[in-house]
Amino acid sequence: MAPLLEGCQRQDRLCQEKLYMLFFDKMLAVVRRNFPDKDTAISILNNGFLRAFKKISQYSGNGSFEGWLRKIMLHAVADHFQANKAALARPVGELTENSAGTTTADPFLQKDLVAILQRLPPATRLVVNLFIIEGYSHKEIAAMLRISTGTSKWHVAEGKKLLKQLLQFPENQY
Repeated sequence: MAPLLEGCQRQDRLCQEKLYMLFFDKMLAVVRRNFPDKDTAISILNNGFLRAFKKISQYSGNGSFEGWLRKIMLHAVADHFQANKAALARPVGELTENSAGTTTADPFLQKDLVAILQRLPPATRLVVNLFIIEGYSHKEIAAMLRISTGTSKWHVAEGKKLLKQLLQFPENQY
């Protein structure tokens, strides 16, 4: 991995292409959890890789490169969300109107959970992914998305409530 990263620091296009291909699928999955549209996700992914190639000299070698790259991709997701906040806004009421007809035999399969997460409103989905899946704190999410920590907490609470409805858990089972 070190020679590949050194090549990327020298802006060697072949090394950049190899690194891109090596992490394409994993990073696309990170982006698509937040933006299910493949064209949008690839655009965000490419912006994230461009940012990573510009900042690759900042990777110190401490910790995994994949973790460092994942963080850059999540910042690209947050930037896209900020730039398109108005277009991504969707009333929560639409969730139940568009939810019918998607049932699975095993609701705990990863692909099914991802599909269920995709049905959350975009802002709530992003905060839930950052908090629950990626492990960011409310303070970190607030800084990343330029929202208050209270708003971050509200999105997580709202996301849990909506997920509970989508998974049809009885009230006393939670």
